[in-house]
Amino acid sequence: MRPTRRGVVVVGLTLLAFVLAATFGQGALNALAAPALIALAAGVVQMRYAGRPSVDRIVPAPGFPGETRTMRVHVDASGPTTVTDRLGYGVRPRRSVHELAGSRTVAYDVDLVERGAHEVGPLTVTVRDALGLFERTYEATTDEQLLVYPEVERVAPGGYFTGLVDRAGTTERQAFDTLREYAPGDALRDIHWKTSAKRQGDFVVMEFADEDSGTVALACEAVAGDRGRNADAMAAATASIVAYLLNEGVEVSLVTPGGSLDRGLGDRQRLAALELLARTPPGHLSTADLDRADVRVHADAEGRVTVDIQGRTVAYDDLRTGREVVRA
Repeated sequence: MRPTRRGVVVVGLTLLAFVLAATFGQGALNALAAPALIALAAGVVQMRYAGRPSVDRIVPAPGFPGETRTMRVHVDASGPTTVTDRLGYGVRPRRSVHELAGSRTVAYDVDLVERGAHEVGPLTVTVRDALGLFERTYEATTDEQLLVYPEVERVAPGGYFTGLVDRAGTTERQAFDTLREYAPGDALRDIHWKTSAKRQGDFVVMEFADEDSGTVALACEAVAGDRGRNADAMAAATASIVAYLLNEGVEVSLVTPGGSLDRGLGDRQRLAALELLARTPPGHLSTADLDRADVRVHADAEGRVTVDIQGRTVAYDDLRTGREVVRA
């Protein structure tokens, strides 16, 4: 507990009044000092017996960079209160300090700036007595996060993805299982040319498990860069491709440096992929994960993103139709 600026002034004036009254015999000053002294005593008592304020935070739903969300905090306190919030890098409150008169819910807008799972808090709550003479500060910490999805952009229909979309769900499509050496009688279409090229003439073929529903497997990785910019570029490209394939009715699975997502369809799969990509750090995948993928997204040290679609590599910029952002 400490005095506020107002409390310091009142204490100073009270002491001055008593000193002047004792020195010059001006008893009338005591009549002014006594109420101030009572007010100070009341403030001390109120602050001493006031309990710790309870704080409940309602974190808004995730969103995309450039959007705005509303944060809500309910504070149950015994007197006038100041609430100061601190948010992680990537989200920006339009106001960080709020004045409350006792128990109340305060709502304020937060701008979503950059992709990521951003820490929320700690929240600092300063409670004052009824006259504003003394205050006590508490810190309310939480382990909550505000999620900002990667940007999702339009991907040109057809083109490089035509073969994948057309084959998905047909009887020609089977689930990749493993790689093995070529044996006489193996079909040429099962040769994994990229891996075979590394073995200097020894062919390697793909073996397939039971026929599946035509899942397109995606994998993404990124070289670590300044403040995660490369990972942001990787996540945005991957999210855009996932959204395109899901819109085409294709079942999608995903492997990232931050985790994996089993195959799925529809809006639930879209949101699950966005959440995974929002949390995904830079990093590399194993050779096995890359070999199993139909589509591989890679961001290099300069932040350039390339996409490998069944052995054909193309710059991600060539897959987009423009900078228009699509909301999932």
